[in-house]
Amino acid sequence: MNQNQSGHLAERVSGILASFGESSDVKTRYLKLPGSHLSACLLYIENIVDTMSIQEHIIEPLLQNPMPDEEKPFFPFIIQEVLQISDIEVVEDMDKVIDKLVNGSTIILFDGESEVLSADTSKWEERSLSNPKGQRTVQGPDIGFTESRSGNVALIRKYIKNPTLQVHTEAYGKITNTSVTLVYLENLVDSEILSSIKEKLNELPYDSVIGSNYITEYLTKESKSLFPLVLNSDRPDVAAAEILEGRVCIVVDGTPFVLIAPAVLIQFFQSPDDYYLGSEATKYVRPLRFIFFWLSLYVPALYVAFTTFHKGLLPVNLLVGFTAQQQSVPFPTVFETLLVLTLTDAIYEGSSRLPQNLVITISLFGAIVFGQASVEAQLVQPVTLVIISISFIYSSIIPIASLNYSVRIIKISLILIGALLGLYGIALFTLMLLVHLCYLRSFSVPYLAPISPFTRQDMQKDVFIRKPIPEINQTIPAFHKEEQMEDQPKKEKDS
Repeated sequence: MNQNQSGHLAERVSGILASFGESSDVKTRYLKLPGSHLSACLLYIENIVDTMSIQEHIIEPLLQNPMPDEEKPFFPFIIQEVLQISDIEVVEDMDKVIDKLVNGSTIILFDGESEVLSADTSKWEERSLSNPKGQRTVQGPDIGFTESRSGNVALIRKYIKNPTLQVHTEAYGKITNTSVTLVYLENLVDSEILSSIKEKLNELPYDSVIGSNYITEYLTKESKSLFPLVLNSDRPDVAAAEILEGRVCIVVDGTPFVLIAPAVLIQFFQSPDDYYLGSEATKYVRPLRFIFFWLSLYVPALYVAFTTFHKGLLPVNLLVGFTAQQQSVPFPTVFETLLVLTLTDAIYEGSSRLPQNLVITISLFGAIVFGQASVEAQLVQPVTLVIISISFIYSSIIPIASLNYSVRIIKISLILIGALLGLYGIALFTLMLLVHLCYLRSFSVPYLAPISPFTRQDMQKDVFIRKPIPEINQTIPAFHKEEQMEDQPKKEKDS
């Protein structure tokens, strides 16, 4: 009978190994348990488990403790009195056994037992904490998220030590089985928004989920807008602050950026420094961001429109200077502007992705060689370089990089509209842009809230000008969802 049981154990082990094909990193370890004729087998995937933990807390206890007699339940005895692992689970389903293995667990099979034990011994290679790259601050915490999902959740819990902070983890991606965690405060989160996020995630059809953008694009697939409808951040303090306002934080394993939903336009102009520096010192910084944002969009387009269609509206001295420069350049103004703008974007992309030792070379080449040489060769007007430089500098103060990509596309569109239709085209495009922003929704929340729909309390507190911290902390901003907006007139009529 023992030989049959041992053979049965070997067959079960072979069945599990067959799921991995000829993978050489799946290891097995057979054990002869003391005080009985039972055998056991351990299966694990090397390099993703803690081998010292397996040796000290699983193998040694199994070899040093006699097995129970037939009167004692076998698995409760093993779990409670033998193994020294905190997270142990009895598993019956073979698919779940495979899932546990690829997630770093050690599977323990015993003779004569159809069920197996899964002990969490995972140990993934992780980098240490580093500075946040997406949102740097002058004053404030200097710790950013890493690629570890559990570590990122721990960083959030460090800021919010409250039992109402809920953490729910599911695996998505039929092949990758990527762990995705929702973090929110149960007493503050909007239940409809939370349900909407969960429903969309449960319908995720992807075979693989490599990064957080896979989740972002699926959650916002109904919208074809250039504007980001989900905020991403690599700062634990920003994520904690958004959760405290009732939002949902989505932590994806393998990426140092977490997702925050719902997102409104005003969030992309808020910087952590707004809250770490005194309110009087930063009172006028955020309004300047709004002004610079619109200037970065419209300065190049207005320059093209005025020099192409509306020269009579320019001051005489300025018109004479523009005309003299244009006569020495062989290209039309719109072509010059687009050329300089695209080359500036190319230099920016290269400097942000190339090795650090090449960034200075690229920057110097762009600023000196391209700028000075193109003017001396009379390929570009000096004023065109000045206009594009102003626009680039203004757009660089946007705290969230994802909005900056939208700015580039809108800027090029405005330049083309200005070259074709002049100021009338720019005015029409602006109207369409405002209508589009008013139409946008992020999980039923208007994108321009609290500007539209107008909410006096939130507008006065933390939109264009940040009020002192004690006033901000008194109330939590309310989400003005589309359904609530539709119900509001009915309530007014009833009253």
